[in-house]
Amino acid sequence: MNRKMTAGLVIGCLMMGCLGGCKGGNPPKGHSEPVKAETDSGHGNGQGTDGDVTITLWHRWSSLTEEALMNLIAEFEEANPDIHVEVTAKSGEYFTLLQSMIADAAAGNDLPDVFVGGYNLLNYIATELKPVKIQELAPSQSDMDKLYSYFEPGMLELAQYGGEQVGLPFAVSIMPMYINMDLFRQAGLTQEDIPTTWDEVFEVADIIESHTDAVGVQIHNMADAWGDQALIFSRGGRLLTEDKQRCDFTNEGCIAALTMWQDLYKKGYATQLSSSEIQSTFTSGNLAIYCTSIMSVNTIADYSDFEVRICKTPSFQGYDLQLPSGGAALISFAKDEKKQNAVWAFLDYASSEGMVNWAHDSGYLCPTDVELELNDAMKAAYECLPYSVAWECWPGGSVGMAIDSMWITTRNEILWEGADVVSTLTKLEETCNGMLENK
Repeated sequence: MNRKMTAGLVIGCLMMGCLGGCKGGNPPKGHSEPVKAETDSGHGNGQGTDGDVTITLWHRWSSLTEEALMNLIAEFEEANPDIHVEVTAKSGEYFTLLQSMIADAAAGNDLPDVFVGGYNLLNYIATELKPVKIQELAPSQSDMDKLYSYFEPGMLELAQYGGEQVGLPFAVSIMPMYINMDLFRQAGLTQEDIPTTWDEVFEVADIIESHTDAVGVQIHNMADAWGDQALIFSRGGRLLTEDKQRCDFTNEGCIAALTMWQDLYKKGYATQLSSSEIQSTFTSGNLAIYCTSIMSVNTIADYSDFEVRICKTPSFQGYDLQLPSGGAALISFAKDEKKQNAVWAFLDYASSEGMVNWAHDSGYLCPTDVELELNDAMKAAYECLPYSVAWECWPGGSVGMAIDSMWITTRNEILWEGADVVSTLTKLEETCNGMLENK
C-alpha cells in the first residue's frame, strides 16, 4: 500500500477546516495581499539567495522524531549548500515551546525564521506574534501555486487562521489505540477481545487487572487538550460555544467524557502517571491499552519487546468517533528578504521530496501527495483519518494561552485528585469566560 492509495481516506476528512478561530477555506491564492514579484527563484538547487545564508528553526521534538527532523535538515542542506539551518530544540509540548520563544523574544532576540507551531496555538500565533504569511513569503504566484499543489485536499486548512495561510502543515497525527497482545494473551484475551467501545475498555481493563500485574488502560494526557478533545468530541461534547468566543465546559458530553476518564482512575484501571511515564510503562510491558498519538509509533516499536497491535480508538456507544488532528505547521517570522527566500526553499523541500523520509521516520501522517510505503501500523493510522476533526483553538489570544494552562491543571485535578467533575468544570467555565470578557 502506498501513500497514493490513502488519498481517498483524506479527501473530505478535514474539509471542515480548523474549528473556531482556526477555520479556513480553500487555499487563499487570490487574497488581496500580493505575492512577491515574479522571479526565477531557483529554490530547488539553493540558488537565488545571493550567497550563504543561515536561518533559525525552533521545534519541540526529541528522540526519534528529532532525529527524523535533523535528517531532513541535513538532506536539505546537502541539496542547498548555500543555506544553513541553525536548530533550537526545546523538548516538551507545543505550548511550552511557544512560551520559550515568547520569553526569548522578550529578552530582545529575534523570533525564529521557521517555527514548528501546534495547530491548536494558531489563534495566539496569528493574532499576537504576526508571522509572515505564506502569501508574503512566496517569490511568485506560480511558486505558491506549485507549493499548494503538493497538499492533499483539506490539509492546508489545518494551518490557516482567518482565511490566511499562516503556515504549512508539516506534522499530522491522529490518536489510535496501542495494544500489548502479550498481556492480552496472559489474561486469557484474544484479538477478538480488543475493545471497540469505552464500555468494553472497562470490561477488558478489569480482566487485565484481575489476571496480571499490569495497568489496564491509559489515555494521552500531555500538557495539551488534544487527547481530551478526542474523548469530549467523541461523546458529543464541546469546549467552546457555537460562535467559538466563550468556553463551554458544562455541556453534557464534556461532563460525561471527563467522568468516564475519572472512573478509570477511581476503579484502579488507570494510574497517576505523566505522559512520559505512561509511555515507558507501556514499552516495559506493564500497560495493556494505551491511547496516544501515532507520532509515538516508532519509539514504541523500537522499545517494546512484545507484540504491539494498533487499532482504532474506542468510541462511546451511540456516538460517532471524532479524533482531532494533532501535529504542527511550519511557520515563519523571517523579515529579511534573503532569509525569506531561504525559508521558502526549506518549505518547498520539506513539503515535497523531504516529506518522504520525514513521514516514514517520524511516524507522523503525511499531509502531501508524496508516495509512501506503509507498514501495518501506519495503515491503521491512516484508516483513522475519516474520523478526524480539527484540533480546536482557544479564543482570546494571550488569554487563550492562560485558559489552556488552567484547563490542564483542572483536568489533572479531576483525574488524579478525584475532584467533583460538575462543580470543578462549572467553576473553571465561569473563571475563563470572565477572563475572556475582560481581556
